[in-house]
Amino acid sequence: MEKKLFLHTADLHLDSALKNLGDAAKAAVRRRELTDTFARMAEYASSNGVSGVIVAGDMFDEGKTSAAAKRQAAEIMKKNGGVTFFLLSGNHDKRAFDDDFTAALPANAMALADGETVDFGSYTVTGVYGGAAVAPLDKDKFNIVVAHGQVDGDIKIRDYAGKNINYLALGHLHAYAKGKIDGRGVWVYSGCPEGRGFDETGEKGFVLFDTFGGEKFVPFCKRRAREVSVDITGLDNYISQVDAARRAVEHMPDGDMFKIVLRGELDEGVAADVAAVREGLGGRFFVRVTDETTIRLDEKRLLAEKSLKGEFFRAVKAAALPPEEKRVILKMGFAALDGTEICDD
Repeated sequence: MEKKLFLHTADLHLDSALKNLGDAAKAAVRRRELTDTFARMAEYASSNGVSGVIVAGDMFDEGKTSAAAKRQAAEIMKKNGGVTFFLLSGNHDKRAFDDDFTAALPANAMALADGETVDFGSYTVTGVYGGAAVAPLDKDKFNIVVAHGQVDGDIKIRDYAGKNINYLALGHLHAYAKGKIDGRGVWVYSGCPEGRGFDETGEKGFVLFDTFGGEKFVPFCKRRAREVSVDITGLDNYISQVDAARRAVEHMPDGDMFKIVLRGELDEGVAADVAAVREGLGGRFFVRVTDETTIRLDEKRLLAEKSLKGEFFRAVKAAALPPEEKRVILKMGFAALDGTEICDD
């Protein structure tokens, strides 16, 4: 069998609004970068002898995908005419795969039909929708099946066992993952190629696999979304808090997206200065700062103290609430009583 190379991606979410960033200008930049990454992947495929690019669902984002975004995607595929693009719609972009889009696809791109197997001689590609099982495939070919869903949810791996599948290309999970189907085949999530928010942290990219059984994850994202924990225990001024945050990220690329989580214990009357930390990390592409610090309390004193603060502490301590909820209430209440502002991005 001739060796063929494939690029597996999914969950590009092109034209995503990215409202979760809370910054319209940065969201517009990232929206363009999502499309740029698709273009870079297509160019990588063209330059590295890749026969086919598989998009395992959610090429576009939910809601109404703009006609311009669909035209741009089609143009990228057309520009890389030596590569065949296999497209499966997912749970977020079914409406985007309308007649106008599929009609505009270049000759080297195809929208996979449910259950239809396309035969390319040495290999086949089958699209499966809705978690349905696939019919047995030719045991003498390298068989690729493309699906979008959750393993052990709507996708039951046992339904794919014994069907002569070599590679089950999956989308929906936004992180790289893999497992065995049976003695012959594997299932693989490529993950999303770019993290769009801080629920998609870490390295992102695509998967390269071949008809000889090779398979590897290729880091490829333009920016990583990073959640960085910074312990500011005992730091009672903004300068020391900013210094701690700077030390935590000093070896990380400025172009990444950062969620800085301030943790640790602070004395009564001392607050985490979220604004100062955010400004102190200026020059980076995107920084969000959250305050998850707690108050260091002298419980013995507060239980005996005859003051509004003491009364508040005793009332909260006696309340039938989870410990974490009590800590949050005490932090907010003490800040109000001390005249200290608590802010969060």
